[in-house]
Amino acid sequence: MPATIKLRWMTRNGTPTGCPQCAGKAVYFTTTQPIDGWPSRGWCSACSHSWEDILITNAIVRQILTERTGRAKATDRDTFAVAAPGQYLEGELVPELVADDLRRAGKVLWKQALKPALRKKKNAAKRAAKKAVIDRPKKAVIGGAKKAVSGPAAALLTAAWTAQAGGFEDAEIANPCPADCNRGWFDLDTSLHEHARVRCSLCGGTGEYGG
Repeated sequence: MPATIKLRWMTRNGTPTGCPQCAGKAVYFTTTQPIDGWPSRGWCSACSHSWEDILITNAIVRQILTERTGRAKATDRDTFAVAAPGQYLEGELVPELVADDLRRAGKVLWKQALKPALRKKKNAAKRAAKKAVIDRPKKAVIGGAKKAVSGPAAALLTAAWTAQAGGFEDAEIANPCPADCNRGWFDLDTSLHEHARVRCSLCGGTGEYGG
């Protein structure tokens, strides 16, 4: 199987080297034959020029892959320094993905994307819950007011029907209020106030009509 090195940069005996056509530093070298002394195939990522390199042999490509430092952490650089006949090569390889890269990328993704999105949803849920708490008493007040208004009207109808059927049976009040109030008051079905009562406007709170 062919072996390939991907260079970020390389020097030969201290002098920068790269693509012979555009002098680009990011070049690849791939072994072409099993023979160690055979020239490797070079390729430039900048201008796509390819060539056979008689100085970077198959053996040197394999030597660089063997003596490279590799990377254990995301902050590490994959470098090499090899001695070959008539030349000393130093350089840095294009970094290959390691587990620490994924871990750091996950942290960045969490910090810059996922965490703000979750915070936004959480704040929206808090606002919705707060709005529900505020709206609930409003609905209760409106409902209580509607009952306060509709209560006397219903009571008047009830009183009229009772009077037509034979009068009132309240022994304590001689002439009870026809609004059917509770001794001059209407109780509201609400827990918003400690004393949820409304005074009857027909009898003025006396419980007796005309009294």
